[in-house]
Amino acid sequence: MESVIKTIPFHLQAYQILRESILSGKLQPGERLRELKLSQQLGVSRSPVREAMRMLEQDGLVVNLDSGTVVNPMDIDDIKEVYQCRIASEAYAGFLAVQKINDDEIAELIHLVNEAEIAYGKDDPERVVALNTAFHDKIVSISGNSRLIEIVEKIRSLSILSRNREVKLYSRSREYLDEHKEIIDALKDKDPYKVEKVIRKHIEKDWEYYSLQYEAKH
Repeated sequence: MESVIKTIPFHLQAYQILRESILSGKLQPGERLRELKLSQQLGVSRSPVREAMRMLEQDGLVVNLDSGTVVNPMDIDDIKEVYQCRIASEAYAGFLAVQKINDDEIAELIHLVNEAEIAYGKDDPERVVALNTAFHDKIVSISGNSRLIEIVEKIRSLSILSRNREVKLYSRSREYLDEHKEIIDALKDKDPYKVEKVIRKHIEKDWEYYSLQYEAKH
């Protein structure tokens, strides 16, 4: 784990380092986080680590149990709720995005899919998750609805965590790419109802696949 830089507030650096460690899988779901150990690893006192943990708790990435603070284990019910929130918010964001999207933004979405194909070919799941997240966040941003963007931001970390686990545990790469291309085609057609439908279908298929694989392994 990297150490902090003195010119940036320690608690913000600790937060970012720990957040990235959680979302990348370096810190595993259910893993206990000990203030003293983390402060030694980061080269700071326990106070900024404590503040960073508070921020991570607000993000939903860590939870406090009787045994102490742990990385959110995200059971199947937690993940289901995240998917339900994504379906409601992202599908409607796509509906709104149709009215505002331009050719440059279409090109950016295509670029993200192309980069994801390269990442899949290189077996780089962390980059795949980052590109997948960027694709979905770009559509939400294009919607221009500040309230909707705020809602999505509040569940973003948990969305990344659930998608991260899905990509690493269950290979569904080609389907992801094909569905993203289908979303782009719908945006090109300028049909808001079609965009809303394909995004909803895409996220529902994510959930269906994830839940079936989860049940098979538990």
